[in-house]
Amino acid sequence: MRALRLLALVLPALLAGPGPARTQGAEPAIEILNWGLTRAKDVGTEAAPDTPTGYNRLVDGPVDVVRADKIIACLGTSFGVMYAAFNIPDFQVVPVMIIVRHPVIHTPDGRSMQRSSWPDGAIRQQRYAGWVFEKSYELVSGVWTFSLQDTHGREFAAKSFDVTAGSCPIS
Repeated sequence: MRALRLLALVLPALLAGPGPARTQGAEPAIEILNWGLTRAKDVGTEAAPDTPTGYNRLVDGPVDVVRADKIIACLGTSFGVMYAAFNIPDFQVVPVMIIVRHPVIHTPDGRSMQRSSWPDGAIRQQRYAGWVFEKSYELVSGVWTFSLQDTHGREFAAKSFDVTAGSCPIS
């Protein structure tokens, strides 16, 4: 698996507007704004030991999203969520953990994983967390859930996808 993490996605002012509003005294909130099939520009990788491949892909925006709840898992298919922080001042970063709960993935090194995770930071502009199927052992059917959690494991937001492996065109 190469999990996708957005390095810097600052949408143009005309598209993003001023960003989520801040409410005095309110706790930071993270909301999922969009989800589905995605496409993003890769700009590198970073170590991510709690993933099947051991690394994440780093991407730069904007990220194209085609809203979908049902995903056909083929090599090269990517999907995920766009999210943003609310109730924070400009330029503040809220530490989050991206947790992906998925059916059992059996890696070549003998691990059996039902959960993958990596750290990220939520800001007032949209960010992206996603998955791209790069290895055949990742192609597993079932419910895949992206959960955005604080550093204490409390969930801000979650989105589930119904993933079906197979039925892929031959290329």
